[in-house]
Amino acid sequence: MTTTPELQTKILEDFLHYFLPEGLLDYFEPVMAEDKEHQVKKDEVYKRDLHLYFDERDNRTPELQHLRPNGFTEERTISDFPARNRKLVLHIRRRRWLDENGKNVILNVCELAGNGTKFSDEFAEFLKKKLGPDPRYRKIVGALLYD
Repeated sequence: MTTTPELQTKILEDFLHYFLPEGLLDYFEPVMAEDKEHQVKKDEVYKRDLHLYFDERDNRTPELQHLRPNGFTEERTISDFPARNRKLVLHIRRRRWLDENGKNVILNVCELAGNGTKFSDEFAEFLKKKLGPDPRYRKIVGALLYD
């Protein structure tokens, strides 16, 4: 059975909905994935990282159709729930637009990370509930999620 590239993309996005932050694929499209191995540092849990790259979709509303495309912002990285024994790192680029005066505009139609964190909202909430404010767990969280 042969599949078209459009069907393959649809299948991939349907699959990704199960383990990515809720709503991410509504605003961003997957562009690349990399599975990287690195030297394990002291107190690190995972020796592999799964890097998923996303570019913002064209989310302009009808009243914003006058904006012209102007590339993408620098990527922002967000840590999410580990997957398949790999640290999961999301790399997200927002679209840049030019208005009729030639000024840069970035549409902020969705929040990328929990307030004051580098984690997805769901992961930040999970850590707060599971680990709480106990300072003994900071080292564990750091080993799981930070470089």
